Amino acid sequence: MPARLLRSASNPSRRPTDTMDNSSKTTGSSPAKFSPYIIKQLFILSLCRFAEPIALTSIFPYLYYMVKSFGVPPEDVGYYAGITAACFSFCQFFTGVMWGRLSDRIGRKPVILIGLTGTLVSLLLFGFSTSLAVAMFARALAGLVNGNVGILRTMVAEMVPQKTLQPRAFSIMPLVWNVASIMGPVIGGFLADPLKNHPEWFNGSRPAFFERFPFALPNIVCACVFLFSVPIGILFLDETLEDLKDQRDPGREAGKKLAACVSGRRQSRKDITDENTSLLSDSGTDDEEALPPVVKLPRLPMSAAFTFQSTMNIIYYSFLALHSITYDQLLPVFMSYPPQDSSKWQLPFKFAGGFGLAPAELGKIFSAYGIIGMLMQFFIFPPVANLLGSRICLRIVAFILPVVYGALPFVLILPQSMKLPALFALMFLKSISVTFAFPCSTILLTNSSPSLRVLGTLNGVAVAVGALGRAVGPAIGGILFSQGQKSGYLIFPWLVLSAIGFISAFQMLLISDKGGMGDHSRDDERVVPVVVGEEDVLVVDAVAVAVAGAGYGAIEGRNVRG
Repeated sequence: MPARLLRSASNPSRRPTDTMDNSSKTTGSSPAKFSPYIIKQLFILSLCRFAEPIALTSIFPYLYYMVKSFGVPPEDVGYYAGITAACFSFCQFFTGVMWGRLSDRIGRKPVILIGLTGTLVSLLLFGFSTSLAVAMFARALAGLVNGNVGILRTMVAEMVPQKTLQPRAFSIMPLVWNVASIMGPVIGGFLADPLKNHPEWFNGSRPAFFERFPFALPNIVCACVFLFSVPIGILFLDETLEDLKDQRDPGREAGKKLAACVSGRRQSRKDITDENTSLLSDSGTDDEEALPPVVKLPRLPMSAAFTFQSTMNIIYYSFLALHSITYDQLLPVFMSYPPQDSSKWQLPFKFAGGFGLAPAELGKIFSAYGIIGMLMQFFIFPPVANLLGSRICLRIVAFILPVVYGALPFVLILPQSMKLPALFALMFLKSISVTFAFPCSTILLTNSSPSLRVLGTLNGVAVAVGALGRAVGPAIGGILFSQGQKSGYLIFPWLVLSAIGFISAFQMLLISDKGGMGDHSRDDERVVPVVVGEEDVLVVDAVAVAVAGAGYGAIEGRNVRG
């Protein structure tokens, strides 16, 4: 049983959960809201997350041209671009579980900061690559040191246990991704190879730096974003792992002092008490020193994380990562590939080539793609997911995605005036689908975990197998794309991708939203406050304490009249 619940049980004046605002914890029907503290921490977590998708998506517009600049033959560029992109995910597969397990031991915050710092170093190495081998090594290094996706999900789950608030909470990180994916392609497409794309910047001269490192500039700019995210995390991000919440954090102490200096006031003792409760409790009688010592439960074995439902969720997530990321990697290569003479085509199935778009054009298209995703994530996903539920939403989009994959290559044989509108329409459908697919999959995976104490491990495994899918998919997709171009059958890689999408969609039908820690308590919440007069308290008896070791969701509230 988490220590916060034991403290709440022994001290009724303390709120049993720090997620909801006081105004929503009433007997009325007003909707639940995030507390100010949780809003602040989610915002800081978002700032830490912001740099990584910028770095990842910034390479999309120029990866084809970067690989080509290393002397790779044009017909093999798609293959090596896929391999280069896959290096990140392939190496992440080997370390994803390790980072998840490590976060269950040393805390979420240190692991996130390690990942951000490692990604910063690998990003600069990638920008200054002068050979294909160095570029691949840089991408591999980024994957080895970074397990942040799973850790971020775990932190959100620990901050927001209420199912009614989860669609909004779990949509925040994908929303950050979409906002960053607007900026990433713009940075990459606009700043890549400035000597070729922006000769007017240099007044006829050709600086040796950009001659030698034509793709360094977008990576330097992205590195500056990391130089902002890392200090923000050190100074203002709180640990969410229950056993380590009360541990001294020099970074947070420095952050509080800095905040006090900026605000021009001296911190009082009240300011430095546990923010988790001080922002939520109306009572001034909360005496930390009078509380009983924290009870730490033994660590659960890794095998405890795997139930039938959590395993099914991990399998689907790996499939989703495979076909979705393969599409994302192949699409810019397809759009960059030179057009082919249509006289060689044998319609309706034998045709090849691409759109021949420049990096700047790709940057604009992918930025518009990101804007659509951001709007969908913020305005459409939360109400629809609350109305239909995560499982139903995921079932719908799971069958839309393979249709998009199969239809994409046929855009190339449309009349010239219809090509780009049709392409953007399919990208729009893909954007809506993944807007729902990844958050819904994450919610179902989180709620299928038998305990919060293995949630970091479970998310680490999900990141690892998802990384394997993201590695295998682009690598095989690159091979199939190159072979399809050589043979004249461009449709081949896209039909294979569509078939994989349909297989995963049917496998998803085995997933239920029942069972796991998200299904053990009343009113869709794992910790349920009950009303005694005007105060919310949680009554826990010895039996509940005893069974808490078997799963976080085993605690039930009892309505007690004093």
